[in-house]
Amino acid sequence: MAMGRPKAEIPRCKTLNLRLTNFEYEKISRLAQKLNISKTDTVVRAINLLETHKPKRYKSFAKNPGQNEPGVVRGNSDDD
Repeated sequence: MAMGRPKAEIPRCKTLNLRLTNFEYEKISRLAQKLNISKTDTVVRAINLLETHKPKRYKSFAKNPGQNEPGVVRGNSDDD
C-alpha cells in the first residue's frame, strides 16, 4: 500500500490567481522563507492579521490599497 500525504482537516480546494509585481512577489517570498512557511500560508496570515488588527484608517486603506508602497503603479485600466 502506497503512503501519501495525510488528509488535511480542512482541505484547501479553492484557487486564487493573482497578478503581482516582482516587488510584491519577492516580498511575499522573503516573508515565507523567513517564517519557514508557504507563500499561501504567508498571505493567509496577512489576511487574518488585517481582520484581527484593523488599521485606524481601515476605510481609506480599503479604498487605496498599496497607495504608499514602492513598486505599486496606479493608473486607469480597462481591466478593472
